[in-house]
Amino acid sequence: MENGFKEQDSKDDDWGQPPSPLTPENQKKAYRAQLILGLFSLIGIFLPGILFWFFGK
Repeated sequence: MENGFKEQDSKDDDWGQPPSPLTPENQKKAYRAQLILGLFSLIGIFLPGILFWFFGK
């Protein structure tokens, strides 16, 4: 069976997009994104335990 994919040349100089500059607006966006991710993580951790506690008996 033949491989139809072409191998990509590695580019050591290409590191992708540079990080966005550290401005007050970007700091607020990053803090808000971290807060939302943290809340979803806590819900994802605690919700199964609470449901098991209520309905597991």
